[in-house]
Amino acid sequence: MDVTQLEAAIARIPSVTAARVVTDHTDRVAEVHVLARRDRGPKQVVRDVQSVAMANFGVEIDYRTVSVVQLDEPPVEDDAQAASPRVILLRLSAEISGLATEVRVYVSGQGQEFVGSARGPASSGLRLVARAVVDAVAPLVPDAAFDVDFADVLPAGPYTVAVAVLRQATSRGDLVVSGSAIVRKDANDAMARASLAALNRLVASS
Repeated sequence: MDVTQLEAAIARIPSVTAARVVTDHTDRVAEVHVLARRDRGPKQVVRDVQSVAMANFGVEIDYRTVSVVQLDEPPVEDDAQAASPRVILLRLSAEISGLATEVRVYVSGQGQEFVGSARGPASSGLRLVARAVVDAVAPLVPDAAFDVDFADVLPAGPYTVAVAVLRQATSRGDLVVSGSAIVRKDANDAMARASLAALNRLVASS
């Protein structure tokens, strides 16, 4: 089975805008991550993923391995979306020391510059970028506690899209926000912009 072909087939399912398939050491499908619009229910999307995999590749996928993330809008650049105040990305850097990587992100918001950082294993690169963005924006969202649920790049037709799903703990329960950005410069840059796209919704309302 060609994983790239399976991802492309899943991405052609109605409402699905991106897909990522993860296999285990025996090349069996271990995880399927799907990015979809909200015009169809997640259970229907999961059933379609199973049907496409079986009909086209003879691959049986356990529904429990399929993760569906539904965004409020398609994964496109949201630079034109009106939201004020907005936090924008200035620059970022990544330094590798031994087996660890430290990511620093510099952002601008409300007339000030903020810097955030995150350190961890080099294998957690994109998740570290999202955590660094959260650290930078934290002063603008008071009394908030965030966690990074998902941070990865996914194929979307001819494009590659960075997707960030963040969870905010509130007194009324958890609030999940998501953001996306097309990879133009590199994956780290796109992940920083995707994380900001998610966080700007909270900054504007805080």
